[in-house]
Amino acid sequence: MYIKRLLINDFRNLEYVELTPCSGFNFICGPNGSGKTSIIEAIHYLSLARSFRTSSYQYLIRQGQPQFTLFAQVQADNAELDTTIGLLRPRNGEPVIKINSDPITRMVDLIDHIYVQIIHPQGVELITKSAEVRRAFIDWGVYYTDPEFKQLWLQYRKTLKQRNTLLRRDGPKRRYQSPFSDFTPQLTEGIAGLQGEVSLTLNAALASNLGFEQQNFGCDKHGCDQPNFGFDEMGVWDEALARLSEQITQKRQAYLEQLQVILQDIVGQFLPDFHLKFELNQGWEKGQDLRVLLAQNLEKDRGLGYTLYGCHRADLKIKNNNISAGATLSRGQLKMLVYAMRLAQGMLLRQLTNRTCIYLIDDLNSELDDRAQRILLDTLVSCQHQVFISNIQQELLFPSDTSQCKVFNLESGKVVP
Repeated sequence: MYIKRLLINDFRNLEYVELTPCSGFNFICGPNGSGKTSIIEAIHYLSLARSFRTSSYQYLIRQGQPQFTLFAQVQADNAELDTTIGLLRPRNGEPVIKINSDPITRMVDLIDHIYVQIIHPQGVELITKSAEVRRAFIDWGVYYTDPEFKQLWLQYRKTLKQRNTLLRRDGPKRRYQSPFSDFTPQLTEGIAGLQGEVSLTLNAALASNLGFEQQNFGCDKHGCDQPNFGFDEMGVWDEALARLSEQITQKRQAYLEQLQVILQDIVGQFLPDFHLKFELNQGWEKGQDLRVLLAQNLEKDRGLGYTLYGCHRADLKIKNNNISAGATLSRGQLKMLVYAMRLAQGMLLRQLTNRTCIYLIDDLNSELDDRAQRILLDTLVSCQHQVFISNIQQELLFPSDTSQCKVFNLESGKVVP
């Protein structure tokens, strides 16, 4: 896929910008403060309805303006017709999102149309920060390559929310009597919002826009037509949570195994002197029955008010000689590792689905030396991804094949000849 036309209005310091990118490399050049990163950020926001720089959309609206608007015309892989995507975000009120002029209310309907990989100066946080970021990395890949994952993920989010609600309702003193249930709840399709302490992430954009309808369980076996909050209700959620955790973990593990084949080769190019291992920590002790673990830790979960074990606690462990890569690699080496991981995901996406993603690279020169830049650019050329690269200098290290390259020069938030 690639963006054929991009309009940005009142976003950050960009009053109005219109670009007609090529399907290959698009270099955005200009001095500091000219709006280079803002263009990268606008594309990211249009694809995920969130910024990679701030959690508050208020900072994204140009000073003195009531709203910002973004629009893109997208050529999807193997599609006959282009897709148009528009997003309006006012200071007060809800965002308006339209796909082909039709309004949408579910964030999943947006992220299914543009999928991006972002590489920026703070990208090393993928290695050094919390497990949530690394779960998002894995789930991005599984989501776009496994059509069954989306529904499992949504069901899990709902189940987790219901269990946490029950934990907080009962409090730490309510006694638990059975870890199992004699029936399985029918999980309905929808989107769910989570409490702050819970995060099964595909990416933060989804996490901030999920919400499920409440589900009532009939209790005909008890002779009533009201929701059943009997002694076995926790067992119902434990069984569902464990079953879904196991299915999601299997898909994550299968994806990671395929990713590592590509990843080890790219890591060998960027970091030839290191042998790195990538392992999935599933979110509970390997070999242990999650159903039993949930039952054994019920009182602890009640005291905390949330579920301590399950696939929402998973992590991707990255080790160098059995020591955390974050503790042994320099910042420059960590940057190269992140590049390798992002490249591997795009290559695997192309291999498994014959689709491409859009790469957004902010401040190229500050990230890699000339050798690493050459590896990066030539790999992206071979994968035929659309790429947007911001760079302060016009003296660029172009890819070997320059037939699909465009340069946009910015000054004071405007494109200039």
